[in-house]
Amino acid sequence: MNYNVLELLSKQNGYISGEEIGEKLGISRAAVWKNITKLKSMGYSIESVSNRGYRLAPFSDVLNEYEIKYDNLIYKDETDSTNEECKRQAAAGCESGLLAVCSRQTAGKGRLGRSWQAEKNAGVYMSLLSRPDIVPFEAPRLTLTAGIAVRRILSEMTGLDFYIKWPNDIVINGKKAVGILTEMNAEMQKVNYIVTGIGINVNNTDFPEDISLKATSLYMETGRRFKRSDIINKIVPELIDCFDDFEKNGFTGFVDEYNKYCANNGREVKTVGGKTEIKGVARGVNERGELIISSEDGETAVLSGEVSVRLCDDRYI
Repeated sequence: MNYNVLELLSKQNGYISGEEIGEKLGISRAAVWKNITKLKSMGYSIESVSNRGYRLAPFSDVLNEYEIKYDNLIYKDETDSTNEECKRQAAAGCESGLLAVCSRQTAGKGRLGRSWQAEKNAGVYMSLLSRPDIVPFEAPRLTLTAGIAVRRILSEMTGLDFYIKWPNDIVINGKKAVGILTEMNAEMQKVNYIVTGIGINVNNTDFPEDISLKATSLYMETGRRFKRSDIINKIVPELIDCFDDFEKNGFTGFVDEYNKYCANNGREVKTVGGKTEIKGVARGVNERGELIISSEDGETAVLSGEVSVRLCDDRYI
């Protein structure tokens, strides 16, 4: 798709005639009309008025290569999983920094083998491939680092207080808005690559009954719709900057910020999915990214797995 017509429309404050578009781009009026029709089929809201021309509506939530301002990008309208797409590209030898984005996942993944609900054109589904110079046991802290980057941007864009549920969710008002899944390919002392997958509920209006009490979206929390490309364009550079900082200085510089916004902190929690269930009160994370849980048996440092937080209504999230 040639996005020259779209770029010209996006720079206009008002209407522009088909004749003027044709003159500026050196194409016929028939070609202009063909391009306008194509853009509308892609989801762009373009108003047309006789004797005035065309105008791009102020809000068009469309994802494509034009809207995502990132050079090393693979965009697909639909794919099995953006994490899987990154892993395929990594196996083919692609460089660090590849970003995979789609409008719909058919086999999205969550932690512990769960599926990720992926409503088309409602959420952000993206994965970043990196090749950090770290040893494998440091990799779980990248998940926590990603949580910090995402929380920063969502709070900035919405004006709301989002929190990080250790180790991989972003929550608000006791409900999950974001899931983060980090997958690694490594040898004994070397990381070959890491894929950080991020799924954000953006303009979702409802959820299946089995998760309706646990999930929310930016729209449901604010009453406003968001351009998914704006979210991606803000999160990706923040994520890369945080990853660079982590690779140079480790997780130490993030500990205070993480604990300030850690949803587990000071709450009754329990581990999920392990051989032995641990119940107690979360005391925040340490410099190794471990969650400290205080119980009658003392303190336990949990490095990986899943931890549920007990809410005031006795629900666990």
